[in-house]
Amino acid sequence: MRKINTGDVFKMARLLKNASVMDAVKDAYKASKREDVAEGVHKGEAEKGGIWVDAAMKVLASCTSQQAEEQFYDLMAGIYENKPEDIRNRPLDGLIEDIRRICEENNVANFLRSASDFAEKL
Repeated sequence: MRKINTGDVFKMARLLKNASVMDAVKDAYKASKREDVAEGVHKGEAEKGGIWVDAAMKVLASCTSQQAEEQFYDLMAGIYENKPEDIRNRPLDGLIEDIRRICEENNVANFLRSASDFAEKL
């Protein structure tokens, strides 16, 4: 698995727009900020991973159109340096674990905020 990159932001922006989940991403970003304030300290990305995994699951659940589904496979295949067909054929529990790992190992808050900002402009 590689780190998420700029190209992934554009792919995610198109996915967010096509899957109509902009509000879910914005809500997750606000929730992560509320946790920071409630705790009085900045939590590490791994500790806030649950919020972002929930947001990622909402994105996944919203991929009901064929186009959004294919965009999701393409995004995940790029991050995992694999083929979209391999992502499509992964067991669901493995995919969920992959998403959790991506959220824990990357600055997902910044990634999704950037992607949602781009998606609003598309």
